[in-house]
Amino acid sequence: MVNFWVILIISQLATHTTHTLVFNKNIGSVRASSFLTLSFILFTLPFSMEIIPTLHAVFLGSTFVGLTEPRRLSRYQLGAASLFFCLIFQFLIPDLKGFGGALGLAAFLACSVTFCLNKGLSITRS
Repeated sequence: MVNFWVILIISQLATHTTHTLVFNKNIGSVRASSFLTLSFILFTLPFSMEIIPTLHAVFLGSTFVGLTEPRRLSRYQLGAASLFFCLIFQFLIPDLKGFGGALGLAAFLACSVTFCLNKGLSITRS
């Protein structure tokens, strides 16, 4: 359970930091994602805990969530998408081989679910 909270905090941090760099500071999406991910990896190099490689994968995947256009998802919705990413990461990723395509799939699913829920709730309120 502690691991989930750590993963959730790292995910929120990566999502919102990437979103800020890309859309507020006008840094390119590839540069922002790679810079933040490499900085996080360098920051965690001195630690030798079992969870560190998992946190690296979570951070990278969460930067994908942070690249979502502000017209599609607001800051609060990005937080929800980041939460969905963590849930998908916890329950879906272990069943998929490797992290490469699985991280992008998890980020896509998290953003899609959040977007569809938002649209569905908007329609029912009208």
